[in-house]
Order: sequence, then structure tokens, then C-alpha cells
Amino acid sequence: MYGKHLPASHLALAASIFVLIFAMAAPVQAERICTFKGVVTDQGWRTMQVRSGAECATVNVGWKTKFIPNRRPCIGERVAVDFALSEGYMKATKVVSLSPIPGDVSCYPPPPPGSSVCRTEETAAKEEVCTPPKPVCSRTPPPHVSDRYWPGKKKEVTAKKEEPTEPVTPTKPPTPPKRVAKVPTPKEAPKAKPKEEPREAVKPPKEEVREPAPVEEKGFKSLTGEVVATSPKSLSIRVTEEGGAADLVNVNVGLKTKFEPFRRPAVGEKVKVNYREENGGKFGYTVKVVQ
Repeated sequence: MYGKHLPASHLALAASIFVLIFAMAAPVQAERICTFKGVVTDQGWRTMQVRSGAECATVNVGWKTKFIPNRRPCIGERVAVDFALSEGYMKATKVVSLSPIPGDVSCYPPPPPGSSVCRTEETAAKEEVCTPPKPVCSRTPPPHVSDRYWPGKKKEVTAKKEEPTEPVTPTKPPTPPKRVAKVPTPKEAPKAKPKEEPREAVKPPKEEVREPAPVEEKGFKSLTGEVVATSPKSLSIRVTEEGGAADLVNVNVGLKTKFEPFRRPAVGEKVKVNYREENGGKFGYTVKVVQ
């Protein structure tokens, strides 16, 4: 019989321990909820900016926030926000739309004021900008962070007692010293300078800008002809000498070859090539399109 009642006794002991723990535990502090009414001026991913008169507030919203009706309010819509202060941040618990919009109607931005005056000039109209409040930077936490019962009662400012002041005896102003007027001495008139005849402005002679003569590099030869065929590593050029037959010359080109303009010449274009002969082959240094 003792073995059958053993689990029941354990359960009863555990239940009594839990009852004692909950009875001795301190009561849970209720969360303080505040309400702020205003017009929605901006929407963010996790934030919403609400304006009431000249004051702006940035409220944090999330998956725990309850929207009535079940949607995010539009910009320009008047709402009532229930929020709780958590480390100084306004975390919205409920957002109620005071001017709900039917489901079939789309949400558009509000119209401009009726008193607006339109003109064609490009002028910047001055508008009242609602600047969001700046964060408080201090070594001690501000009241809305440290005080759990914010907003609290304002402390009465006691007027300072004015201390009696001693009467000030008037003093005579000091007499100014006497000044003796000085007689100005006559100055000699400056001598007139002889007039100088105007000189004609001599223009400096213009320097003639001469193009530097092309300098042939040592060890390089040049030829001029018409491009017959091109390949990735060579150019076939037909060179026609005066009073002679046309010769076909193959010139090797590569990464070190300089093209003017910066492209490979097309078939049929006339080019001038500076090349160097190495191991029986012609290696192009510069390829310039002449025509």
C-alpha cells in the first residue's frame, strides 16, 4: 500500500511548494500606458512619426502593436497612440484610427491647402517643418527614463528671498583735465611734378609655335602602305614603291604595339608602320593610320 500512495504524496508536496513560492513572491508591477493623439506625418519600417501641433514624436511599432482597424494608418490620418516607455523609447501597444477609411477606398496623400497661390516662377515656398526631437545626452537618465510614473508632478519653484542691499552713496564725477588748443603750423605746398608724355605700349613679339620634328628612333625602320589583311598577331601591308611593283609585307603586332588612333586598322586603310627587324621577322612598334 505504501508504494501505491508514493506518487500522490510527491505531487501534493510539489503543489504545496509552488503555492508557498507564489504567495511569498512580490506582486508584479503593472505596465504604465500613456496616450498621444496626432496626425501621421511619416511612416517607417519599424517606426511611425506622429505630429500634434508643434510637437513631434517617433513611436516604435512591431508585431505586438494592435491596429484598429487592422491596417497601418496612412500619412495625414489622425490617430490615437497608446504607448509604454521602455528605456526612454515610445513602444506603441495600440494605434486607433480616429478617421477610418472604407476598405474600397484607396489611400492617397492629403490635398494642398486651399489658400495656396500658384505661380510660374521657381521660388522655394517656406513651409513649417516639424523637426523630430533630439535625443537627450547626459550622464544621468532623464525623468522619462528613470521615473516609472512619468509624467510626474512638476516641482514647485520656490521664489528666492531678496537680500537687503546697502544704499549706495552718490559720488562726484571727476573733473576733466583742461586741454590747451594747439595752433596748426602752416605746411609748404607740394611742388608740382612735370607731366610725363604717355608712352605707347609695346607689345611683345609673338612666339611662333613650331611642332617638333618627328625623331626617328634608333634601330627602327618605317614603311607606308595599304592594309590587305589582319590577324590577332600580324598585319599584311601592300607597299607600293615609285616606279616599281607592289610588295606584300607581314608585320608582327602584340601588346607592346602602339596604335594611333587607339584601334586596329581596318582592311583598305593606309598606315605608316615603325618596325624593328629581329631574327628575320618584322616586329611593329607604332602603327599610325594615315588615311
